[in-house]
Amino acid sequence: MRVLRVAMLIGLTMVPASVPAFAQMMPGFKLGEGKEYTEEEKAKIKANEDAAKAARSKIPDAKVSNDPWASVRNEPAPKAAAPKTAAKAKAPASK
Repeated sequence: MRVLRVAMLIGLTMVPASVPAFAQMMPGFKLGEGKEYTEEEKAKIKANEDAAKAARSKIPDAKVSNDPWASVRNEPAPKAAAPKTAAKAKAPASK
């Protein structure tokens, strides 16, 4: 009975380790692959794509700046500080 419990415990602890391996071997979803469309469906799909393209062309371009404080600042935004590698002098090596 004790051996059975140990075997079950080992088996249950190995399941979470093997799940990712099985997930990699499973085939993915194939949405619409290999499906033959009728002429009516092809026309409907083309009309939807054309309508989407027309809708995207109506979207205005993004504005250059979206900074509400741009008119308040006197100077451009500060740049990142340069690293201070030359500021520290090398200490002499002790013998």
